[in-house]
Formats: sequence, structure tokens, C-alpha cells
Amino acid sequence: MAEKGSMLRRRQSSHQQNHTAIEEQDDAPTDSKRRPRRSSALIFFAAVVAAGIFVTCLALRSSSSADRPLRGNNAETQTAPTGNRRVIAVGDIHGDMNALVRALTLAKVVTPRDNHCDITWTGGTDIVVQIGDLLNRAEPRDEETLSCIVEIERQARDAGGQVMVTVGDHDLHNAPNLWHKWYPPGEEEEEGPPFPSWITAAHVVDRTLFVHGSLARSIFENVGGGSLQHMIDAAHAWLSQTGEKPLWIGRPDGPIWSRLYSNRESDEDPQHRCEEDLSPLLEELNLGRMVVGHTVRREGISSICDGRVWRIDVGLSSTETRAGKIGASEVLELRDGGTIVNVLSTDVKLASWK
Repeated sequence: MAEKGSMLRRRQSSHQQNHTAIEEQDDAPTDSKRRPRRSSALIFFAAVVAAGIFVTCLALRSSSSADRPLRGNNAETQTAPTGNRRVIAVGDIHGDMNALVRALTLAKVVTPRDNHCDITWTGGTDIVVQIGDLLNRAEPRDEETLSCIVEIERQARDAGGQVMVTVGDHDLHNAPNLWHKWYPPGEEEEEGPPFPSWITAAHVVDRTLFVHGSLARSIFENVGGGSLQHMIDAAHAWLSQTGEKPLWIGRPDGPIWSRLYSNRESDEDPQHRCEEDLSPLLEELNLGRMVVGHTVRREGISSICDGRVWRIDVGLSSTETRAGKIGASEVLELRDGGTIVNVLSTDVKLASWK
């Protein structure tokens, strides 16, 4: 019993000491009490500073996004989303400068002063993508057509817009030959001005791949090295006469010659092509659609694969179909970063055009 009493007294004594310690903490000096508040204030201040830095970084990133390529799942170059800026896609021209001007006038990006390339760019920051076969077969009119689009590109660039051309089969040799003919090396130069980078094998704008023929998944992975940017760079180096000809350039199943998504077979059995080939490719590239030319669609601009492929070659040239002969024109318009797709047509059109 004595031992239990002794233990009880020790516990009581310990309890009193703890109680005393708590009271001493409550009676601590005012500065001690304020220390936690000062710490909270410092934390709040640090959070405000961090938030300001974060917002500034976002603003800087946004302001420079138009000049810096974005990266998709496959690290492929894309342009930044264009917001209110439109993207106008024009089909095959085949050296018909009047057809080119007519299409751009329909899209309201140029105002012509006559039937030739005496025009004024009125598209502001809009982007024009001509899908290829800008030229035809090394004819005299090809020179004036290339000269015309070079002038349009210059005016567009000065206004903050862009003009791009995807190389078609008719352009492969004609375009670089004409360019180097116009701009030969000077007396003290080894080479003339470089071939323009806005004329190449493919362009990506607003998660949309623009290519003249069709890009098959097998070509992309097995021949193109699994890199769209590598294919674009290799093609431009060859067009500039500074690199070797890529293996896929002349292949019938390559992106310049292929009709994978534009021929009649693609209408008859689109499911296999859409699900087995297109869907995995677009997913790997982090893209939403593909726009192609190369094959005249006499019914007008059309789409397959639930709008993930658009075929825009409608025979705009007067040498191709009646469309050019009667002055009919159609172009594809992308708005709001590519989320809205419209087909623009002239009042004059083929009876088969919807």
C-alpha cells in the first residue's frame, strides 16, 4: 500500500508539473505569442510572390507561342492555336493563276484589282494553305503563278498572316527549278536565296495535317522514321538542293502520290482505312484531322472518317474540269482553332456540288 501511495503521489506531482508548464506557456511574452502569426504572414507573402511569377510565365509563354512550335505526343511540330484567325485551305491549282486569285477572293483574304495577280492582302492574320500542285508541267504560266503566290506570301507575312504550300507531284521539280532560275548565285556567292521554308511536304496548323496526297501510317513509321518533322525537314533540304532525296518522295504510296483517302475505294470501304490506319496515326501525332488534295472530287469538297479527312481538290484549274472553265470555286475554312469547319463556295458552281 505504501508503494501504491508513493506511486500515486509521484503521478500527481508529475501532473502538477505539466499543468504548470502549460500555464507558463500561456503566460509567455507577447513576442512569443506573435511568432506564429509572423510565420503565417511570411507564408502568405511567399504564396503571393509565387503566384505572380507563375502568371508572368504564362503570359510570356502565351505571347511567344506563335513563334515557338508546340509538341504533340510524338514530338511533332505544330503551330500554336490560332484563335480568331482563320485557316483557308485551297485545292490543286495546276498553274492557273486566275483560279488561285478567285479562290483567295472567295475566302476574302485578297482583293483583286484585275484578273491577274494585282491584288491586296486583306486577310490580316489569316493562314492560307495551298494543298499542292500549285504548278502544272513546267509551262510558261507556272512562272507567273509561282511569282503570284510569292507576292501574296510577302503581303500576308507583312500583315501578320501566313501562306503555305504543300508540295504536290507537279511541284517536285518545277518549283525548285523556277526558284533557282529566278535567284541564281551572285558573282561572289556560292548560292542564291534559300528555297522558301513555306513550300514543303506537309504543314500542321490547328491540329490539322495538310498533305498533298495522303499520309499512310506504314509510310510514316517505316519509311519516314516515325517523325513528321524529320520528313518535312528532309523534303525541304532536297527541294533546297542541300540534301538527298528522301526515299518516300517518289513512292506511289508516299504522302505526295498516295490516294489512300481520296480515291473511290476510300468511299466504298472507309471503315478499314479510318480505324486501322488513320485513327492510330492521328493519335500518335496528336492531331485531329488530315486535309488532302491530288484527286479531283467532282462532287465538291467532301469528308470521310467522321470529318477527320477532308478532300479539297475540286478541279479549280481551267485545264482540269469544268469548274475552272465556268469560274466556280470552293475552299475549306477552319475557324476557332480548327473546331469549326466550313465549305465556302462561289455562287457559280457545278451542278454536282452540294
